[in-house]
Amino acid sequence: MKSMKLGLGVLLIALLGVSCKQEAPETVNTPAINITNKKLSPDPNESGTVRAYIGDEVTAEGFNLDKVGAVRFDGVEAEIVSQTIKKIVFKIPVLNLPQADEPAKVLLEVFDADKETVIFKYDYYVTVPVTDALVSGFAPKTGTVGTEVTISGRNLSQVTAVRFGTTEATLSDVTDAAVKVTVPAVPATEATSDLDITAVWSGGDIDVTEQEPFVYKIPVFAAYTQTGDARLGDEIALAGENLDLVDGILWGDIALLISDQSATALTVKIPSGIETMYPAVQAKKLAATYGTPAQQAVVAESFRIDTTPVGPAAPVFTSANPAEEGYNALYLGREVVVKGENFASIEKFKVDGIEAPLTAAATDIEARFVMPKNITGTAAREVDLIAVWNGGNELDCGKITVLPFYYTKGLRIGIGSNSKSTYPDFNAENAFILLDEGIVISTDTWYNTPVDPFAKSGNNTVTAAGGTVNGTEEQYYSVPPYLFAGSNSSHKLTFYNPANTANQLKTHCIKVDGSWTNLPATAGTPVIWLGVIVDADIKASVAGGTLSDIATTVPKASSGAPAFGKAEDNKTWIKGSVLTLQYTDYNTACKSGGKPGDNLVGVRKAGFIYVSDITCADAATGLANADREGYIEVDLYWSNVLTNSIGNETH
Repeated sequence: MKSMKLGLGVLLIALLGVSCKQEAPETVNTPAINITNKKLSPDPNESGTVRAYIGDEVTAEGFNLDKVGAVRFDGVEAEIVSQTIKKIVFKIPVLNLPQADEPAKVLLEVFDADKETVIFKYDYYVTVPVTDALVSGFAPKTGTVGTEVTISGRNLSQVTAVRFGTTEATLSDVTDAAVKVTVPAVPATEATSDLDITAVWSGGDIDVTEQEPFVYKIPVFAAYTQTGDARLGDEIALAGENLDLVDGILWGDIALLISDQSATALTVKIPSGIETMYPAVQAKKLAATYGTPAQQAVVAESFRIDTTPVGPAAPVFTSANPAEEGYNALYLGREVVVKGENFASIEKFKVDGIEAPLTAAATDIEARFVMPKNITGTAAREVDLIAVWNGGNELDCGKITVLPFYYTKGLRIGIGSNSKSTYPDFNAENAFILLDEGIVISTDTWYNTPVDPFAKSGNNTVTAAGGTVNGTEEQYYSVPPYLFAGSNSSHKLTFYNPANTANQLKTHCIKVDGSWTNLPATAGTPVIWLGVIVDADIKASVAGGTLSDIATTVPKASSGAPAFGKAEDNKTWIKGSVLTLQYTDYNTACKSGGKPGDNLVGVRKAGFIYVSDITCADAATGLANADREGYIEVDLYWSNVLTNSIGNETH
């Protein structure tokens, strides 16, 4: 019995032992992203200094990453490119994000193997670049047919068409940043209409005028009733809206004259030179032209004009000549006297299409004007001369020959002196030649205008000694070119390039409280090189006043200060010498030395001076008078901006 109990006990213990024994738990390998010691790559930020884009591959490091079941951006599944225990690479999927310059914040989630348990959350920044055509604005906001409108934005090179309302416009220039169009002729009857502008590209239509419409304007005339036949020379008053857009008035195909114009009123004058028609009274449509290409706004379907001649007799042209003695040709800026018959009704002239007002009221036999300064060219040209008379009639005076440069005779200047005690009043009153104007000015004018504010400052920051420019192009060209002469303590007499040295301007003085005070001891601004001409033909034409081409081939100027002497050579001048003046352009002046090249390359303007007389120096010694009394007299030729290749200029 005892043994049975023992056996049962052992069995019970064994069974209990079996029932109490538990299996060891299975190891759980949960993935983890490590951003404490390792960053995502790329790891973009909100500021955009680091960016990530759709399709970029992102690398993350950590532990058990081979167990990652899914990666999502804002809930959108990302493709897992590769994964190991320590590294996973996934691709940013296509997201529903707007195109923008700034990165968009999205939620990056990494899931366990079950694809449901989130083991990592992170604010990630994805950039969706702007690739669509976008419009930011347009200007101007109003216009008429032919007005150029610029549409601004980005990626606009994709734009293929622009419409004003339903009318397609002509694209004149298309870039990524802007589209330029000309306003088309939009059907309209109102003086002012609001139009939508639409830009068309492959992605659809863009409403350019979403914020405000384009204001389209056309001239509209108030109803006009003619009470009697108009006569030649009559003025007709018209009313309406946007009449300032009108650029012409036609009676049939005959242009009438606009004598006064505003937005609401227009005064039209009928030229007295309309040829007589048969019958004398003719009825034609009266219309206004506006815009580009020209559009017409009808004023009256039938407008009657009596073409019977009225008014003064038509002028008869005889001649056009220099008004001043000593000049044998027509130069820019010089007065011209035109002679003929019946000239009292002449109102102005047109030279080469450029208006030239009268300098005084015309008489019956002559009228005068100043030759316009903006006639182009460097050599003698034949141009049209038109006389405008009696309210806009035109008389063709034929061709006249113009020399399109400046010529001024008998300019006298005194010389500067580095000794105040030998500086006459005449020298202060006649110190500088302003080459563009062909005049002589005083030291007071030079200082107080001021002609050269940078030199006046006493520390010229634009031009340094030696003829080198340090300032801007705008500063350099803002100073008109000028020339002067001076003498040193050894009585050496010299024409000076203003920018040549920093101690030449001070040879001239201004009077302060009754005492002479030197001008600033600083370099001038314009860089002007000089040279003595030895070519006999050029000398003869300049000295004789017969030069016909100011750009004729001349040696390049190489001296900043040619001196007076006893005998002439290519660096020394005497009475009767001809000097070339070459005002260098900005690019050339910026270079070390700043000298012009051959054939006037690097020259902005050029000219000649002929030394016709000199009384302030002794030809026998080649030196200036010790008392600085006397003058230098010169004849000056000077060009406009030259028309050959010069620096930055386009010709």
